[in-house]
Amino acid sequence: MTELAGPLAIAAGVLAVGGALKLVDPAATRTMLTALRLPSGAWVARGLGLVELAAGLAALIAGGPVAAAAVAGLYLVFAGVAGSLMRADGAAASCGCFGRLSAPASWIHVAFDLVAATIAAAAAAAGTPGLVEVEVGGPLSRLSFLGLVAVGTWFGVACLTVLPATMAAASRRPARVPVRELLIHEFPVHRGRMPHDEAGR
Repeated sequence: MTELAGPLAIAAGVLAVGGALKLVDPAATRTMLTALRLPSGAWVARGLGLVELAAGLAALIAGGPVAAAAVAGLYLVFAGVAGSLMRADGAAASCGCFGRLSAPASWIHVAFDLVAATIAAAAAAAGTPGLVEVEVGGPLSRLSFLGLVAVGTWFGVACLTVLPATMAAASRRPARVPVRELLIHEFPVHRGRMPHDEAGR
């Protein structure tokens, strides 16, 4: 039952971070809702963030079947949203996940969301406890556990923000110009002679 406590805490932590950032800056979420042709008022975006924050904190702190099931359901919805954004606007539409840190929707979002949903669903079935009740040994073991959860949460957020943004930027980078074409462009040949030959005559 406690084997899934760490993975559930990380999935819930990422969800809570996303909810908190939506509350602070709902602009990216509003853009995402507009792309899906859904109501996109600031109160709608912040309401979604509040739901995420509440579900994430509940699963993170208390755990249990209900909170874990809520996390699983939200991640399944987000996987569908990411897939819909990719179909609607390729890789250009923002996922709206993390406020101003949001990256273009990508297969990374879909994969992460599905994995997180699977973990949370398994935790719900097992009745996995949250950080308050989980038994991980003495104080040092608990501190190490909390540290791993924090690092895992940071890594999860980075996977959904930095990595997709980097991949999108790389895909927009202009193709390299062959050296031969670059030389011809910079040093055009005029009647078989280079420009500096004409100037030196």
